[in-house]
Amino acid sequence: MPADLHLHSHHSDGTCSPEDIVRRGASHQLDTLALTDHDTSNGWPEMEQHCQQAGIRWIPGIELSTEHAGQEIHLLAYFSSSNLNVLNGHLLLFQQRRRERVRLILERLKAHGVSWDVEQVCQSIDCKAPGRPHIARALVEYGIVDDIGKAFRKYLRKGKPGWVASSYPATAAMIQAVHEEGGLAVLAHPGLGVPNELVVDLSSQGLDGIEVFHNAHKPSLVKKYSYLSEKLDLIKTGGSDCHGNISGGPRIGKVSLPDDCLAILLARLGALRGCQQALSKVSN
Repeated sequence: MPADLHLHSHHSDGTCSPEDIVRRGASHQLDTLALTDHDTSNGWPEMEQHCQQAGIRWIPGIELSTEHAGQEIHLLAYFSSSNLNVLNGHLLLFQQRRRERVRLILERLKAHGVSWDVEQVCQSIDCKAPGRPHIARALVEYGIVDDIGKAFRKYLRKGKPGWVASSYPATAAMIQAVHEEGGLAVLAHPGLGVPNELVVDLSSQGLDGIEVFHNAHKPSLVKKYSYLSEKLDLIKTGGSDCHGNISGGPRIGKVSLPDDCLAILLARLGALRGCQQALSKVSN
């Protein structure tokens, strides 16, 4: 049952539609897919529809931007149902912050000499959860840089003219919100700069799992985080973190989650759904 549980569509900073993601997943004979767009669930209905048509299991997911101990932490939240209640308000705030940050970046770049109409660029970004990749693509489209990598190196990284710091909610608070929604909270790509002590700290605050298998994790990191997850009694997840036709092309199919890890995740989600249904009956 090969699975990819970390995928992004054009509903956040990916370039592919949910339909295209499912088509690519089917071509790699993937059995289970999770759409985990940044701070939005807008792509869920399309993803569910196309997965059903392709006979692929679909897991609702979101990648949430949070902060812990002064560091940006990304949480992969997985759910047993596509009906959200608690998180909807949080997602609206996430998306509002993202749009405000994009506008500030665009204005800073204009003040730095980039010739464009800020309002026009904002309107051209057809996404409720925009981010720096959208601005990077605009810089390429306007002929200001040759490629997305150069856009980040010259304009969008920390210390560059277009850098605007983000403000995120506390990781522990978002873990709690995910739990209240009946979901599992997993630390995304820890190998991209998350210290071990933060992983241990978050595990004590309710973290459910670690993304052990990831496109940026070499075998040594996979071994490291596999050991850490077992030591902390956390589930293991994995995915390609595919953003579509960028950074060398689609990564889907290059990383998959082992069968035993997927089975544990599905069992946990099934148990959570059973608890939610039981609580719902009691409250009614």
